[in-house]
Amino acid sequence: MILTDYYKGEKLTAAVSRYDVISSTGEYDLFETLLINKRTFNIGGLSFNFITRPDRWSGKKTDNAISKGKDNITSVKRPDVDCEYSFGDIKSTKDACILIYNDDWKKIGIVTIEIIIARGLRNDTNSLWNLLIDGELDHEIKILRERAVTDLVTK
Repeated sequence: MILTDYYKGEKLTAAVSRYDVISSTGEYDLFETLLINKRTFNIGGLSFNFITRPDRWSGKKTDNAISKGKDNITSVKRPDVDCEYSFGDIKSTKDACILIYNDDWKKIGIVTIEIIIARGLRNDTNSLWNLLIDGELDHEIKILRERAVTDLVTK
């Protein structure tokens, strides 16, 4: 399989950019340690922020990013702004990721974000994007969704 790990975040609080992980395959060690919540809602669970990319960040110009606290996880590239897909590469790794937003994001905004990891494919994000758009990754995405378990801790 090309795709290896799955994390689904959902807006569960009034926080503008916070997404709590509600299901995952739980096997991507970086996320399992970096995304852990240490205070407020969902302590012990996982969350991330989907933010507008600050201008002060150097490098590629993109509009959004996934972050946790002060740590940038990935800048988000969106080749087709009318599409519910984006992609990026995980900082300080050799891994790529695909982001899938809720189908009705144009009407209600981005409420859920699925982050799908492709380990070792950081330098192949364009090919990964083409496979995704052509529907060639649909079966793998379905398998990862089925393998995912609920992760939400509500303390």
